[in-house]
Amino acid sequence: MDNRESEIRVGFVNPRYNSLLVALAYFAGGALLYALDLGVLVEDRPPQPLWVWLVLLACVCAPMTMRRTRPLLALLLGTVPVLVDLVVGPSLPVWIAYGDLLYTATLFGSARTSRFLERAPLVPIVVGAVALGVYFGELRIAVWAVSIAALVIVVPIWWARSVRTHRDAAEIERARAEALSRVAELDRRAAITTERQRLARDLHDVVAGHLSSIAIQSEAALRLRDSDPDRALTVLESVRSGSVAALQEMQSMVRLLRSDDTDEITTAGRLADLEPLTASARAAGTSVRIDGRPPADLDAEVDLTAYRIVQETLTNAVKHAPGRPVTLRFDDTDGRLGIEVVNPIGDPDTPDPSPARGAGHGLRNIAERAAAVGGHARSGRDGNEWRTYVQLPIANRSTT
Repeated sequence: MDNRESEIRVGFVNPRYNSLLVALAYFAGGALLYALDLGVLVEDRPPQPLWVWLVLLACVCAPMTMRRTRPLLALLLGTVPVLVDLVVGPSLPVWIAYGDLLYTATLFGSARTSRFLERAPLVPIVVGAVALGVYFGELRIAVWAVSIAALVIVVPIWWARSVRTHRDAAEIERARAEALSRVAELDRRAAITTERQRLARDLHDVVAGHLSSIAIQSEAALRLRDSDPDRALTVLESVRSGSVAALQEMQSMVRLLRSDDTDEITTAGRLADLEPLTASARAAGTSVRIDGRPPADLDAEVDLTAYRIVQETLTNAVKHAPGRPVTLRFDDTDGRLGIEVVNPIGDPDTPDPSPARGAGHGLRNIAERAAAVGGHARSGRDGNEWRTYVQLPIANRSTT
């Protein structure tokens, strides 16, 4: 189906059938005017048989069946009998029907056709009116010709241009609204993706971190149950405290997901609360040495991010280098918080241990968390050591 035809379909009425009804209506109305002797505009022309007027009217009405599907072709076909009518004696029904062809060509034709029809009749109308006035020697004839031409030619074109302007403006607004709707949908999807990634990181930190620590500590407790029962009991106490902490953080996350407060930080965790993390690592047989102290006036989001990064690096160290000492360093220079975690990993000729025993989500989470607050992170082997270095901006620090 032609695009123009689909645009003008109204309800369930076929445009071609509708155009046929319009053509029949114009022909019936014109025939009635001729029958009442009201159709001839110039009385001093030789009278014509009624069939001549009806044939001319039919030739103008026939192209109306294409008035919406092929409006320019319909106008061109209707122009020929109009010119013949102008020679034998102008008649009102023919010109009224021709005005409908002008209207539909201006409204449904191309933009170039519409602009051309808006300007084209002006000069011929003025020149024709002046010629008639000079020929008959009466100003009244010129005014009469201009008035009739304006009524049957200019008014339909002007009306169609007005309707078309409003229609085009409505289409532009509709397209703009659709574009805004698409942008809003893309923003919504991006926000959902970002939130899913954030929740995935939190779930990884809460579940994978604690469960990995519990698994490692449980394995250590099983090894020590006969040789060192007291230490095995200490490890089991750390397992219990880690399990309780994991349960509390999961409950905190569930409360957040059920809450309407979108500004709340996802789960608890601050650099000031590192003792449970270091105690859990020590219980698994990994000693932790802390150099420096983190600033106490960190922005809440940066503070939580730093805590999660330290949690992840300690979990990786305990998992991939069990029993090896870990050094955790903090520095605060140039308005940025530096965090470095170093632990030995063995022979430098052996492959990196980080991807060997896991899916690699931990390192990716560290990098994503740092980037989310405007920082950066890098991790890798440095000789016999594995180093993770993170820089985070210190937002909202007090300057007093």
